Amino acid sequence: MKLNLRVFFFNAKTDYLPYYKNFKIVINDDEPIANVLPKIKEQNVFFNYPEENLYFRVNSLVTDGKAKVSEVVDRLGKELTIEPISKYRVTNCLEINDNNFEEGYKILEQYCDESDRAYYNSLYGVNYASATYEYNNQYIGDGVLLLAAHLIYNKNPNKDAILNAISCDNGLWDAEYEDNMLIKQDYSGTFNLLKDLSLPPADRNKVAEFSTKVYKDRDLSECEEVGVAFYYGSRDNKEIYELSEEITTKGYKEIKFNHSHKTCGKALIATNEELALKKAARVLADAYDSGAGILVSSKENIDYFKRNIGKIEKVANRDILINLADIENFSV
Repeated sequence: MKLNLRVFFFNAKTDYLPYYKNFKIVINDDEPIANVLPKIKEQNVFFNYPEENLYFRVNSLVTDGKAKVSEVVDRLGKELTIEPISKYRVTNCLEINDNNFEEGYKILEQYCDESDRAYYNSLYGVNYASATYEYNNQYIGDGVLLLAAHLIYNKNPNKDAILNAISCDNGLWDAEYEDNMLIKQDYSGTFNLLKDLSLPPADRNKVAEFSTKVYKDRDLSECEEVGVAFYYGSRDNKEIYELSEEITTKGYKEIKFNHSHKTCGKALIATNEELALKKAARVLADAYDSGAGILVSSKENIDYFKRNIGKIEKVANRDILINLADIENFSV
């Protein structure tokens, strides 16, 4: 099978900015996707990847590389982008500085034994798949929160101390689980349980109400063509959003945008409002900047965006002139 790869390059010692190079790779269907890495190296000696803790991103999803090429292609196609698990911490191509993973473990180390340490090590990929790092690079990591849940589930006698430790700044109340793993792993219920067991902070990072505007639809009747973007909220919801043939014949076109499946901050709005609104702003701005005049989603998501539109624009420091419609009532 022939794959077209777009591959991330950056050497922290010599490069000012990252860049991408294109490669054509021939590989057997039943090989693990990690086998593309030495084939890239054969074509470019400056390409590097870790020998230990081999995790990387394929089209933004984190993998240890064990998935078969055929499985990846069935899901993502033959046009693949290869990137490090953390662009912020990259040292050389796919290699990163992962000191913060060890620092995260130290938060709970005194409550752990060898088996707990082994469990934490198994969370390496999940930890760096966290979208929270995109908004807060000081975040303690999803791995630390999952270790805390693991300890509590196994009846560690220091439950209260563990919960207190993860409720620090840049900790539990910055977390909104988002599954960014190639092989799906849903820990959202675990995150919710930890929050249920913990005392939420009072009015943390509130955004002032001053000059907050009320949502109002724009008149799109004069537009020759209206772009419609579907916001799924997770990568499992796509099947309920489809542009019917009737809609496309009446001048609507579907707009694809990068954050269509990303979380939008709803789980954070009561305890970390500023971060929640930043995530919502990124979703709406990405859809609008990609050419959408209308964003369609579930009623719950649309109500959340409409209710907070003024504050969303405030944290984004810009107008986001996109109409919002819930899927149940969206029509031409």
